[in-house]
Amino acid sequence: MFAITPRVHFAVVGVQKAGTTALFHFLSQHPKIAVPDVKELHFFDDESRCWRRPDYRDYLRRFPKHRGRILGEATPSYIWWPQALERLHAYNPDVKVIAVFRDPVERAHAHWRMSRALGNDDLDFSTAIRAGRRRLDGIAAMDARRRYFSYVERGFYGAQVERLLGIFPREQVLMLRQDDLANAHHATLGRVFDFLGVERVPVQPGRIFEGKPAAPVSDADAIYLAETYAEDLATFTRHSRLDASCWTAAGAIASAGNTAAALAN
Repeated sequence: MFAITPRVHFAVVGVQKAGTTALFHFLSQHPKIAVPDVKELHFFDDESRCWRRPDYRDYLRRFPKHRGRILGEATPSYIWWPQALERLHAYNPDVKVIAVFRDPVERAHAHWRMSRALGNDDLDFSTAIRAGRRRLDGIAAMDARRRYFSYVERGFYGAQVERLLGIFPREQVLMLRQDDLANAHHATLGRVFDFLGVERVPVQPGRIFEGKPAAPVSDADAIYLAETYAEDLATFTRHSRLDASCWTAAGAIASAGNTAAALAN
């Protein structure tokens, strides 16, 4: 193994389409934090590297001059990609890990919209989250094609958090909701800065959360995904200690249950 001094101090590891770009934007403004000039380095999920004897020198070269600052990056696929967290831990067992979560129904829809915009998918959302999942059948866990069509798969947060906490001790992990980062970003960023051990400073939120309004997910699709995620969402809530009761995934199940009860009566 090649020399790796200094080490990256923290990593924002997920989840995709949950506000990690905004968090990276906020962190980049802190005078005591040094981040790369691009958000996603995709170092620990790069299958072209020799992981038996990894060379971290080119990883560290992606960071600017860092005298007196802590180093951090944000690649939201790390929490989901096989072996990425294990590789991060092997690189620095003391690294601090931040994960931001979003309603998995909304996340899946945002992921699909991005794939459509990039020309990676021509299926409508309803098909993509149902029959479209079969496109992943028979594809190796580390096959790059899994990045494009994993709309549903990336929303199983409970399994991802269980794995995360099986690799890193809880005191090295900070889990947040996108809702809080968007709606209470000063207080939420204060928690982030405290976690990283740096002074709380004001940042400019800019227009990072604004954009063209998306068409809502249909009730049928929301309920379908909610039922798909139900068991995992309970696991996520238990391990993350985050309140997911206001998410579409939880609300759709409750709505469907109330409808069924009304019909039964």
